[in-house]
Amino acid sequence: MSTRTQLIFTWCAPLGVIVILLGFWPIAGYLPPPPASSTAEQIAAFYRDHAGLIRLGLVLCFAGCAPWGPLVAVITRRMLAIRPRNFTLIFGQLGAGIAAWGFLLVPLIVLAVAAFRPERSPETTQALHDLGWMLLIMPFVPFTVQNACLGWAILQDNGTPPALPRWVGYFNIWVALSFMPGGVIPLFKTGPLAYNGVFAFWIPFAIFFVWLIVMPVVLHRAIIENQAESDESVMVPT
Repeated sequence: MSTRTQLIFTWCAPLGVIVILLGFWPIAGYLPPPPASSTAEQIAAFYRDHAGLIRLGLVLCFAGCAPWGPLVAVITRRMLAIRPRNFTLIFGQLGAGIAAWGFLLVPLIVLAVAAFRPERSPETTQALHDLGWMLLIMPFVPFTVQNACLGWAILQDNGTPPALPRWVGYFNIWVALSFMPGGVIPLFKTGPLAYNGVFAFWIPFAIFFVWLIVMPVVLHRAIIENQAESDESVMVPT
């Protein structure tokens, strides 16, 4: 993977963040999320009143998820520079990252189906809405595994200089743990662990987007430094 390709793939991620936030928030109106305790009629009214904007916002969100795969590819490439090279953690991160991509895309399709025919029965719309949010928040496993594998690999790095800063390892372990409250959302319709709650949604949501900004910055620096080292190694004195 050339330096230019790595940099392009890396900086697609913040662009995707902007597109997702634009579609999810001011256009679709999913922030703040409709409460998990909402009645079927309240959910149906939300979709009836904003069906066109919701569909448009979800299309933008779907497109904004495109950089996820390239970002995972760059992370995998940088993990190959870690010494000792631990292929179990590398492939664990890669596999979990690919699975996580699916859990970003599929919920958006389900929510789009909920908005596609807002004239259907309120109970059906509510069921699709709940399914979309459950699919978006509950599957913490691939995200947690991805970040844990990345963090663990970075903390094992004994190279000089390290492929990625050591604090990035601790940061990824912390991010991995922050996603875990989402796994209990089927047990709550109100409170901080409901799918619109502070522990299940707001904190992981904020940390996820912080991660999508922090990692490109860190990766950019690592890619540039690696290229500089490569250039120095091939220089021949005149």
